[in-house]
Amino acid sequence: MRAYAPGSLTELISPTEAAWSPLADVLHQAGLTTARIGYESGSAYEGSSYAAMHLFGDAIAGLLGAAAPGATLVPAPHALARLRSVLMVAEVEQVRTGCSVVEAAFAAASKTLQPGRAESEVAAEVSGRLSILGLDAPGARRAGGFAYCMSGPNAARAGAAYARSTARRLLDGDFVLVHSNSTINGYWTDVTRTYVVGEPNERQRSMYDAVLAARRAALAALRPGVRASEVDGAARAVLTERGFGANFTHGVGHNVGFSVISAEYSPRLHPASPDVMEVGMTFNIEPAIYIEGYGGLRHCDVVTLGPAGAEVLSPFHSRIEDLIVDAGK
Repeated sequence: MRAYAPGSLTELISPTEAAWSPLADVLHQAGLTTARIGYESGSAYEGSSYAAMHLFGDAIAGLLGAAAPGATLVPAPHALARLRSVLMVAEVEQVRTGCSVVEAAFAAASKTLQPGRAESEVAAEVSGRLSILGLDAPGARRAGGFAYCMSGPNAARAGAAYARSTARRLLDGDFVLVHSNSTINGYWTDVTRTYVVGEPNERQRSMYDAVLAARRAALAALRPGVRASEVDGAARAVLTERGFGANFTHGVGHNVGFSVISAEYSPRLHPASPDVMEVGMTFNIEPAIYIEGYGGLRHCDVVTLGPAGAEVLSPFHSRIEDLIVDAGK
């Protein structure tokens, strides 16, 4: 894809060529034309913000070399990943705004979870509200996101790759797992709530009790300096004690903010994680139970770590009573 040169309707140049002059000016003004400059290399996860995106890829090294010919260029994926792992206060506020949009979308959608409604219809309603409500948020220049809904036995597969909504229609007594990733100005959230259509039975209540207890244990374990694996272990121990350890098939959380999920960015809250928690890290906590052929229940919050511990940025619908949908209304 080529772009018009700034101020010209006749000259077509590439995005790399268009970026050269302003980049050279910035580097010159900052006194970096002979400095040691690190640049992003390697693979990464990237949320799509448009129908097509231009990614500089390997061209970034050539662009920097042309803009600062006296500089020493070095790949710096680890340094940049560390910078992405800790959000500034203003960036956390963008994520908080995204969570408030999800809250409004879920509050509206949960009222419509009735027998006969298709998973795809629920997902479409949540996705649409993320865009509409997001653009109404203060300071939002770009907003949107996506969602999926998995119900009944389908919800047991929500912990695997390629989770998706289907045409399956909700039944009385179903778990209804609704997952959402909203974005505000390029900052992402990751929120899941699992509702039940009608009064939950004893088995479902035991699953809710276990997942919400695991959530409390993980949040209580969070503090600066603690190992991410210990946070995972706190939640996993609760689920194991309740008899659901084998049904919790992924880590208890991952980095959220600049992307929905990235294995390269800390913290990775996983049994094998070497990461150590730091103030400013923003991530999710998502204890879950997946029982093949029966259903799945995941409760996923976005959390930021402060000096005194964890702050939940998505504190809504966090009690069993909040997650029960009256099937008769």
